[in-house]
Amino acid sequence: MTHEDLTAGEGGLAGVTLLPGVRLAEVDACGLEALLAEPAGALVAVCCVRGQAELALPAAASLSCGEVLSLVALDAGEKCRVRPQEGPFRGVALVASTDAVAPGAAATLAGFDVDLAELVAATAAAGPVTDAAGSAVSRAFLDLAVGARGEGVAALKLRCVEALRCLCEARHQAAYARRGPVTRAEIARCARTLMRQNVESPLTIGELALRCQTSPTVLKESFRAEYGMPVHEWYRRFRMLRAADLLSVGSGSISDVARAVGYSNASKFAQAFSACMGATPSAWRRVALTSAAAPTPELCEVG
Repeated sequence: MTHEDLTAGEGGLAGVTLLPGVRLAEVDACGLEALLAEPAGALVAVCCVRGQAELALPAAASLSCGEVLSLVALDAGEKCRVRPQEGPFRGVALVASTDAVAPGAAATLAGFDVDLAELVAATAAAGPVTDAAGSAVSRAFLDLAVGARGEGVAALKLRCVEALRCLCEARHQAAYARRGPVTRAEIARCARTLMRQNVESPLTIGELALRCQTSPTVLKESFRAEYGMPVHEWYRRFRMLRAADLLSVGSGSISDVARAVGYSNASKFAQAFSACMGATPSAWRRVALTSAAAPTPELCEVG
């Protein structure tokens, strides 16, 4: 897919359909206005890559470089403008319509913890939400913007799914901050998000339970019911998958990788890695760096 494939189209707002019902587009100021005229109920998420924009929504909003604005389109009457002193506005946008998402695409997204209907409902309830520059959402969308300039559709699909997953986690975390996790499924999702965010300095079961506003017993029962394994096992596997990624890149020593996933003792890290991945860290790195068919951590990836 070329840059022209991504941007060519009517009205300055075109793009490429990455999944049925999910479209990616690069937008300027006019394209940003067009986004707000999407059919009612469509999820619109825009990341500012350059410049700055002011939007006339039900409440005034601004969008600066690195920030991501997400909202559910209401009608065609919304407008935006770019502040002249910031120069031309450029952004990358995902537009998702739950009505157009095929069952197969919905199942694929669900496999990556993306429930579009739930995301749309959460975004509609929260109103226009801006995720800050530097946040997980911002990083995912900026990666998407970089990919839009030179990657094929297959790679962009993965970046798109990651961006949507980050949006889902951010909306879940915001809901937890307002009222705390309510159902056992929410408790499990909250714990999993916290574990993903704390790899270098792993949290104890007690710390996880405290942050999820529940007891250790309820946390463990909820997690096993939702994900089919003990919470400590999921955490260990996730950390080993992160270590596998670092080893495959080839940067840093084995001790550096061990510290990056929360092990101060390289020997204990090597034992845990071998038990999970079926190879020692050094063997994994050697195969990854010398073979065209690098090891595939997805074979034991956790959900």
